[in-house]
Amino acid sequence: MDKQNIEQLLRDSGGIIRLQGREYVTFRGLLFVAHEAGLESIDVKLVSWDPESRNAILMATVTGQRGTFTDIGGASPTNVNRMIANATIRMASTRAQARALRSYLGVGFTSLEELPGDRQTKPEPKPQKVIRPFNYSAAADWAVSQGAFSDFETALQRARTILTNDMDNDEKRHVWCGEVENIVAILSLTNDPDNASDNEE
Repeated sequence: MDKQNIEQLLRDSGGIIRLQGREYVTFRGLLFVAHEAGLESIDVKLVSWDPESRNAILMATVTGQRGTFTDIGGASPTNVNRMIANATIRMASTRAQARALRSYLGVGFTSLEELPGDRQTKPEPKPQKVIRPFNYSAAADWAVSQGAFSDFETALQRARTILTNDMDNDEKRHVWCGEVENIVAILSLTNDPDNASDNEE
């Protein structure tokens, strides 16, 4: 599995996320792809632990078909999310494993778990869709130009009556076009001399 395939698999599995304009890889994604790339074992050892400051440093060794890679990870209440400030050993272990897995896979992205503090829990929000108000005046003008109504006010009143608030703008346009086409068709039949002659017979 080459580097391009590894990155594509990470993206396909949701293992790469965007945060504050930059891309980061997740530990979950690294672990999943590493298993696909022949991961055999992960060995984690405690290097140091200070109970008073809750500062922990762990070392992780990853072994698999791509070789053996070792790295360390550290965590303290000052560089982890407030919700896991009492689990710094666990976070240091995750960070050490993530760094070793990145080396094993040849992934250059920093892992999300390596970010300090609360930045980890604030992924970049998705852009909000801008909803523009429906232009009833333009709809009424168009209906008058098509010959469906003789005056603007009548067309506007009809548009506001049949285009309800539970419709989105695309649905309103579709319904209004259908309404205007139907009215024009009825008026055409009514004003058609041939049709009037047929009705007299």
